[in-house]
Amino acid sequence: MSDHKSPLPVDSDGIPILTRLVSRQEMLRANDEPAPDNSPSNLSTAEIADDLLSSELFRKQLDEIASELSRGLRLQIEQALGIAIEDVISKALEHNHARSFELIREQLEDALPGMLAKAIQDRGIPA
Repeated sequence: MSDHKSPLPVDSDGIPILTRLVSRQEMLRANDEPAPDNSPSNLSTAEIADDLLSSELFRKQLDEIASELSRGLRLQIEQALGIAIEDVISKALEHNHARSFELIREQLEDALPGMLAKAIQDRGIPA
């Protein structure tokens, strides 16, 4: 291999033209060569966190997780409140049923003579 770095020849569309075949041994040697060491084990915790937080994919995944957790929490709250509200209404109706019944009955008894008189008058029946 030559150390000479020259731009690759390209065709009219800007696609590089390969001019040299690479042997299998060269490919294996290239795979065995250590890559530049920027693996996570050599980065500090702060650098890893900065890389993650600046990643668009990571931010999108965080948004999806937050959205899913929010939906789940809302559903749990709605279910818990629904059960609690039904329970309170049921207890209130049971507790006040007798009193409510009496109040409604009294109002009907008071209003019934006037309602009957109006119904008779509307039908044109002489009183």
